[in-house]
Amino acid sequence: MAASLRCRNSSSLLLTRFLNSASRRWLQTVAYEELRAHPDKPYTSTAVFIHGFLGSSRNWRSFSRNLLASLSNSSPSSNWRTVMLDMRNHGKSTERELNPPHNMENAAKDLVDLVKAEGWSWPEVVIGHSMGGKVALQFAESCSRGDYGHSALLPKQLWVLDSVPGEVNQENSNDEVRNVLATLQSLPSQFSSRKWLVGHLMGLGYPKALSDWIGTNLKKVGDHETWIFDIQNAKEMFDSYCTKVTIPNVTILQ
Repeated sequence: MAASLRCRNSSSLLLTRFLNSASRRWLQTVAYEELRAHPDKPYTSTAVFIHGFLGSSRNWRSFSRNLLASLSNSSPSSNWRTVMLDMRNHGKSTERELNPPHNMENAAKDLVDLVKAEGWSWPEVVIGHSMGGKVALQFAESCSRGDYGHSALLPKQLWVLDSVPGEVNQENSNDEVRNVLATLQSLPSQFSSRKWLVGHLMGLGYPKALSDWIGTNLKKVGDHETWIFDIQNAKEMFDSYCTKVTIPNVTILQ
């Protein structure tokens, strides 16, 4: 992908935009952020990034900036952009009314609905991490089957990081995720502060890094903090991630 994602070096022109068009409020789509090296020019190609479980679009910001900046001298005529999704039940997409069930199929279709609602061309590259990786695989599989219609195009490149196409072995690190989910379900829905939550989780034996990570999923409501997601919906997505088998018709490079 390093040979194909290119744009002119102008980090000062990098633009982060939250695009939640008021003219399209009638159609609920996932939230997203966009980065371009040349916001004043039409983009030529798109790379979509999908974060992992309990993450958000902001997880990809630094990587996207570095990617665009480092490749900027290679092809002055091209203008790549990156689109970083907030998966359903994550980030700003928690504010959207998205139809259940909350599984990998619908998470992949969310990307399709966004492309169609915004009138975009289909992305040339789709990159997903962990749960986002399986969503990317599901997107490619459904594209190859024609589930999204004849106009839908397979991405030229599909990058899947820390994820697998088959069922996830539940005897490994996923036990930790299930333990975290069980802990979150046992907690009250409101907290006095993010600091309190992080300290409480550390007191239960969770590492500080993980506790801080979980704390990023809070939002301020009045004088208290609450979850930005519905825990039951999040568990439904995780269960689908573990059991879903995706075998897209793509060439795998290692």
